[in-house]
Amino acid sequence: MSLRNLLVFIVATTIFLPAASAAEAVKQRRFDYKSLQQRAADFVQQQVTAPENGRIEVIASGLDPRMQPKLCANDLQLSIAGNNELDSYSTVEIRCEGQQLWRTYVPVRIYEYRQVITAAGSMMNEHVISAGDLQLREVNVNNLRSQYYTEPDQLIGARIKRRVSAGDVISARDTCLVCEGEAVTITATSGNLTITATGVALADGLQGEAVTVRNQRSNKALQAHVSGLNEVKVGN
Repeated sequence: MSLRNLLVFIVATTIFLPAASAAEAVKQRRFDYKSLQQRAADFVQQQVTAPENGRIEVIASGLDPRMQPKLCANDLQLSIAGNNELDSYSTVEIRCEGQQLWRTYVPVRIYEYRQVITAAGSMMNEHVISAGDLQLREVNVNNLRSQYYTEPDQLIGARIKRRVSAGDVISARDTCLVCEGEAVTITATSGNLTITATGVALADGLQGEAVTVRNQRSNKALQAHVSGLNEVKVGN
């Protein structure tokens, strides 16, 4: 090789090899624990739908902050681990396929927030609920273990069964229009004919809900719908 050609070769490799190395480095994307958790949260967020008058919050965690960043030249592949259905506690599997073959698992929590009925002030046992007793407040409904309500009309006129503090979510355990074990007026309607009788409620119920009551005269149990305080209706 002549001196001239040797000089050309040296210059060419000096110019182009670092450029090739830089291009290779661009392809090798780095993912630290924060970026992997964010990828998992975004993946789940795209699959859930916020409830009416509510919102969804997705939080991913569980990866060790000391984890060495992972490299991947290809697009990350995400799925729910084990092909399980998505629920409030899920795990996202993140995979890199290709030369840098690896996978990691990210725990994800899904929080559902809704505007629910809460107590505007303290209410004692036997108190009959009015509109002024109620207020809407955004609540994480994942933590609620009993039926909750979203419309004031569902509770107005109902009776408090146990003390409720200001700010508490009012649940099915706290109230009833018709209360188990208490006397009710049964109204049966057929065409233009209306008959009333007395009975005993065998379950709690709120406006419009179906409850079982026992006719005191016949001792028969029947299905009825709550129509008011201590009142149920049978038939149309």
